[in-house]
Amino acid sequence: MIWLLLLLLVSLMFGVTGISGAPWVPARKIDIQPLLRDAKLHKGDLFIELGCGDGRLLAAAADHGAKAIGYELNPILWCIAYLRNVGRRQVSVRLGNFWSVDLSQADVVMAFLVPRTTPRLAKKAKELKKGARLVSYIFPLPNRTPTRRGKSWLVYTY
Repeated sequence: MIWLLLLLLVSLMFGVTGISGAPWVPARKIDIQPLLRDAKLHKGDLFIELGCGDGRLLAAAADHGAKAIGYELNPILWCIAYLRNVGRRQVSVRLGNFWSVDLSQADVVMAFLVPRTTPRLAKKAKELKKGARLVSYIFPLPNRTPTRRGKSWLVYTY
């Protein structure tokens, strides 16, 4: 009985994130370094990941010398991302809904969402400062032309 309740709870947590933004599908490890290079991530930049999953991109951004902030709605994934980045002073993993986050100070924003949420992301991206880059993994933003296309990502400059 306890296993059934635990399974139901975990399913609910992953279901909520799927409804809010996207189900968790991690970025491929082979894509991380080229993606950050195409995003022109530099030492001292503010990197924000909307739906940081297991925190692998936050860790890579921090290794590039960026300050990295990740937002995750799923408590299980938040815990994994937090534990992955323990000891990295320049990484902050926050539990919560990223749609209410202020993006105006970000230099690079990363999102891996589903097509039904990309119009909302495009609207949210209007908060970005001039010169900031938004990276959308897999799915393009509507009515925007990317400044760079990678193997599985698109970079938009604002």
